[in-house]
Amino acid sequence: MDGPEESQSNAAVSPELSIVFAYYENPQMLELQWDEICRYPEDVKARIEIVLVDDASPSHPAAGVDRPDGLPEVSIFRIRQDIPWNQDAARNIGAYEAKAPTLLLTDIDHVVPVETLRALLDSDLVDGAFYTLGRVKYFGGHQSEPHPNSYLLTKQTYWEIGGHDEDFAGIYGKDFLFRKRAFQKAQEHHLPHLVLARVGSTAIADAGTRTIGRDNSAGRKVWGYLLEWLKKARLWRGVQTLKHPYDRVV
Repeated sequence: MDGPEESQSNAAVSPELSIVFAYYENPQMLELQWDEICRYPEDVKARIEIVLVDDASPSHPAAGVDRPDGLPEVSIFRIRQDIPWNQDAARNIGAYEAKAPTLLLTDIDHVVPVETLRALLDSDLVDGAFYTLGRVKYFGGHQSEPHPNSYLLTKQTYWEIGGHDEDFAGIYGKDFLFRKRAFQKAQEHHLPHLVLARVGSTAIADAGTRTIGRDNSAGRKVWGYLLEWLKKARLWRGVQTLKHPYDRVV
């Protein structure tokens, strides 16, 4: 872990960019992330922070994964209750707790290459816009489809969009609703030459969530569609955020 002098020097300067990851039982993938992040040049590490939110992993909590020396500023939070597919709450917590004015939200199995990171840090971002990135495969570098759930945007814009709706906790696949609202309330700018590198579970077994199923039960599926309709018709409450108790653990 970082020594006292290094931690104090990193914390002395406010970060310009917060990279937010949601985590659930991904210890091997997190080890790879830490190794990659450690390799960032010192001038880059001084400008960023990592915000990791553990969605109540029951067996391999994120705080228990060894963190090597040389990381930038890191904060780890943990949701108290284990609700399947509650990564929307994790993203909200990460966006809320982030210290930087700009957020890069992506999945734990997406590595941010240093070339991409430098370009993002040196870009002039505006409020009222969200930025999407290109994507390649981490192993081999082959082009891949852009990730629909990775965003670069200001913290202000994230909350103007409204954050992710935690009423859908426990229902797989409803995070696309944030994207729908993003298109309604902000302007997309696609940056295809700035890429994220997806690792994939064929290379790292726990790069993706593997301990809970992606098939919603019939009841959950029906409730998900009904709740979406009720909200659209304004017959149900609006977007709910920061409703799940959590603690800072690192």
